[in-house]
Amino acid sequence: MNHFKKRIIFLSIFLLINLTLAGCWDTNEPERMVYVHGLGVDYEDDKYNVYLQIVNPSLLAKSEASGGETDVKVVVGRGTGETINEAIFDVYRSSQRNIFWGHLSFIVFSENVLKKKNGLKATVDLIDRYRETRYKILMYSTKEPLFQLLTALPPLEMSTALSRLSDPNATYRQSSLIRSISLRELLIGLNEPPHVVAIPYVELTKKHAWETDKKQIQTIEAIGVSFITNSALKETFNIEEVEGLKWMNEDLTREDLRLRNDLSNISVLIDNIKIKKKLFIKNEKIHFKITIEVLAKLREIVQKERLNKIERETENLLKSQIHQTFLTGLKNNLDLYRLSEVLYRKDIKEWQAIEHNGKIPLTEDSIEIFTHVKLINGEKQRRNPTLE
Repeated sequence: MNHFKKRIIFLSIFLLINLTLAGCWDTNEPERMVYVHGLGVDYEDDKYNVYLQIVNPSLLAKSEASGGETDVKVVVGRGTGETINEAIFDVYRSSQRNIFWGHLSFIVFSENVLKKKNGLKATVDLIDRYRETRYKILMYSTKEPLFQLLTALPPLEMSTALSRLSDPNATYRQSSLIRSISLRELLIGLNEPPHVVAIPYVELTKKHAWETDKKQIQTIEAIGVSFITNSALKETFNIEEVEGLKWMNEDLTREDLRLRNDLSNISVLIDNIKIKKKLFIKNEKIHFKITIEVLAKLREIVQKERLNKIERETENLLKSQIHQTFLTGLKNNLDLYRLSEVLYRKDIKEWQAIEHNGKIPLTEDSIEIFTHVKLINGEKQRRNPTLE
């Protein structure tokens, strides 16, 4: 009898162990899935068009291990529907394997979908709800055909994971021209005054083409910014129209500034910047004191010049670009420097009394700009021209 009980106990334990071994029966093997790396969203003929940039990690690893000598190409799947979700399911119907969204790195919106009422809202709502996506997805806008943009490969047969869209920080550390915006930052910015967010505007290179020994190639470059609300596109500017925007970015890590007039042969490198926005009342109106403190390095100098003159001219040029960008915002009814948010955080009652759709009224006299520049060295400690 005891022997029978022991056999029952043994069999029960054996069955329990077998059940745990079968715990992964419904999983998908990584090599049998395809991975969405980028998403393009367009709106045309009253329908949404989605473009899924697909990468295969096994081919990706093979390409990098072999020095980029394989024929790995990017694959883009296209779907159409009256809603974003319907367009994505249209892609599913022709996909040969399960599509995984956990590695989605970026979304590119066409100007058509941003101009469509709630086009951005519909996309963000769907992506935010899905369990596989993350909040580090980067946001971009473009006028380019999305298929051409998503099939543009980095030079030297590098993987698409190293493209300008999926890894902008690699170049941003060298030239902090336009700051990238993640899904998390987009949601925060749209929820806080003035409820407008700037996302990078990208195009395929035209005048700055790269060439190999066999052909000319087009790469992706960021050439401007698009200001968007949660329901529509407000305006898109080339970077030359809003040069002051980069100097109001506390995340700036490295950017060049070429001086003008009789100092046009001198360039300085700015890699340390501190920004202060102070609220004050003047003539019963709200004003803002903006103070910019900069540590700069001499990057290029052809003829000897007084250092204090270079510092003063750098201060004047920074001040001019910041003020001109502010005026550009006023002409387009935009608070480019998010001054409404400064008032919102400092004095919410005053903000509530004067705001309209989150934005406070601003005039040309609403800001006072003060710039302080100190030249700390000439890179290799040279403050004079190399050849005199």
